[in-house]
Amino acid sequence: MSGPDLAGAATTFVHLAAIVGIFLLLVIPHEGGHFLLAKRFRVPVYEFSVGMGPRIVSWARDGTTYALRLIPLGGFVRLAGLEPDDPHPDSFHARPAHQRLLILFAGPAVNFLVATLLMTGVSLAQVNADPGKVVGVERGGPAYAQGIRPGDSVRSVDGRPVVHANDILRAEQADGGRPIQFVVRRPDGSTFTRAITPRYDASVGRYLVGIETEAVVTPLQALGTGLAFPVVSTVAIGQGIYQVVTGQIPGGLLGPAGLSGPVGFGWIAYEAAAQGLLQYLGIAAILSMALGLTNLLPIPALDGARILVVVLEKLRGHPFDREREMAVQRLGLYALLALMAFITVLDVQRITSGQFGLR
Repeated sequence: MSGPDLAGAATTFVHLAAIVGIFLLLVIPHEGGHFLLAKRFRVPVYEFSVGMGPRIVSWARDGTTYALRLIPLGGFVRLAGLEPDDPHPDSFHARPAHQRLLILFAGPAVNFLVATLLMTGVSLAQVNADPGKVVGVERGGPAYAQGIRPGDSVRSVDGRPVVHANDILRAEQADGGRPIQFVVRRPDGSTFTRAITPRYDASVGRYLVGIETEAVVTPLQALGTGLAFPVVSTVAIGQGIYQVVTGQIPGGLLGPAGLSGPVGFGWIAYEAAAQGLLQYLGIAAILSMALGLTNLLPIPALDGARILVVVLEKLRGHPFDREREMAVQRLGLYALLALMAFITVLDVQRITSGQFGLR
């Protein structure tokens, strides 16, 4: 196999690994949250499965079967007592309401935790104390013509050190169109001086030399960004859903920006991996939040529906009929699987037609 073929194969492997990685990063923590809280409250766990459908591999330990299944459409934790014909003395339903709620909420909660950790890591990787660090240069612009490239650092303009993010912008606007003395440091530590004449950009109405500098980000700011991410992303996801449902986004629920499922998530992960590790981890954080929030919806077969059952039972003072409850949960599961199959067809159509992707 030639060099280009090897490089292409390696790239394909990385992209496929990114799809598998995003699936594992979303499913295992979610089901692990349910699993750990069930174990903590001594509810027997019959099975911990990643994926659906036929088992690929499985093993048993301490009364729990661990399995990897063929279809990457989620996973599940099977607890004692969830089936009506399983009268286990330590069943899920035998536990106090607060313990059952904690077990059910643990899955989405871990998704939120994973999203927070991922976004904190992404933010910390972008910590920058250099207000003159160049991250973009307009090709053919004045700065580009004078040899400034991404990775360089502007140390001073007209003899004044660059200490704030807008120092360069102020110099560009000080005397429109006059040459500005730039002292620039290369990544290897060498420095050079250039006189650069800003060019008037009619689209923004000001003089520019054509460089973009990186925002100054402190470790504290990066940590704050990560900790605030669950709230910020929840609001953003909610606004996006509202815009889709109300027709503010072209195509609505079935359009390019509408409902998406595992295939769509996989394709997003595939494209994000091609754009770099930080982009990939940022997308993983968003998808983890989306999965956690979706599971809190009061739809049969999702955690939110079981949480609602526990709350209603506590309010009414006695349990529901388990046979009827399970029938509703099964019906919800079948409906959810049918919806996922329909969404999968939509995702495939979007991908093949080029409508679906990172914007």
